[in-house]
Amino acid sequence: MAARIVLIVGSVLFSLVALEIGCRLLRAGPEALVHWPNYARERMGIPEEDVGPCIYAYDAALGWKAPGNCVSPPYNSDADGFRRAPATSALALPPILASGASFTKGDEVPDGAAWPAYLQELTGRKVLNGGVSGYSFDQTVLSTERFARLVKPLVIVVSFTPDDIRRSELSVSWSRAKPYFAVTGEGVGRRVDLRNVPVPGQPGTPVPLPIAARLLGWSALADEVAKRLGIFKGWYFDEVQAVPAGTGVAIACLLMPKLTTLGAPVVVMAQYGRGYWRGYADRETMVAPTVRKVLGCAADAGLVPFDLAEAMKPVIEARGLDALYRTDHHSAEGNRVVADLLMVELMRRGLLAPMAGR
Repeated sequence: MAARIVLIVGSVLFSLVALEIGCRLLRAGPEALVHWPNYARERMGIPEEDVGPCIYAYDAALGWKAPGNCVSPPYNSDADGFRRAPATSALALPPILASGASFTKGDEVPDGAAWPAYLQELTGRKVLNGGVSGYSFDQTVLSTERFARLVKPLVIVVSFTPDDIRRSELSVSWSRAKPYFAVTGEGVGRRVDLRNVPVPGQPGTPVPLPIAARLLGWSALADEVAKRLGIFKGWYFDEVQAVPAGTGVAIACLLMPKLTTLGAPVVVMAQYGRGYWRGYADRETMVAPTVRKVLGCAADAGLVPFDLAEAMKPVIEARGLDALYRTDHHSAEGNRVVADLLMVELMRRGLLAPMAGR
């Protein structure tokens, strides 16, 4: 019996090691057999040393913000934290401001392959990429107010995904403390009150990872299983619910008037991750209605709603998800499609004129 147990345990361990090696080779080639990072930390954008110019900076009003003057192979930023785009001559002013979370920032692609960078090519006008990974819709609104005061843009594009709306209900998101809004009052007196500001924390404090991420985050096999099973909370990050679940839409709607006071036309654009197109059961019953309500509130407030779902659908059907997405975010080609569709919408709305020769 003891020999059988040893044989079984040995077989299991050998199989796990073989699968781990296979996952690493498929993910990054032979180099992955030498370099064993914590994949959960990488996904959360946390350097192994918790220091450096490219780590997210604590912000008492926003929770965290993009680092200024970051220099790295995939991601670079200017002094104000805007992601850099390839230099283009004769850029018109004033600029276009793009705000949002990771889909605006352009996670999983280089600087020049985020959709704001492609929009800059199309318009011949500077497009400032203020996207910050992990932002919920409430943080996006607060950061857009800050950016708009700083750069005085011609047009503002506020991007969100359905999950950004849900995360507006949290006081801790992606294991980081954040501000949140609570809905108060009734009827015409309904409003949102800002809470958790100043945000708890201080500069340089390490971001705590869940126990699972600390113990198994180095494993490419465990990371692959977590992604395929959709296990994110408790694996990559922790969350703390601050207001009743389901109030994210009401919060987003009550925040729309803030975007009408920024001195520039505002386009509120709905974007979608790869999972939305995989036919998840809640797409039509929960996700689509949520987006319709949020964009309806944007329209009611006098903003410009733009839903990428219908515009992207024929492109995805013709070219497939692999051409337009990477793990969850858009590939370079997917971001180019987003920029093309957005440019058409901006011209259709009379917010931008066609550029000669473009």
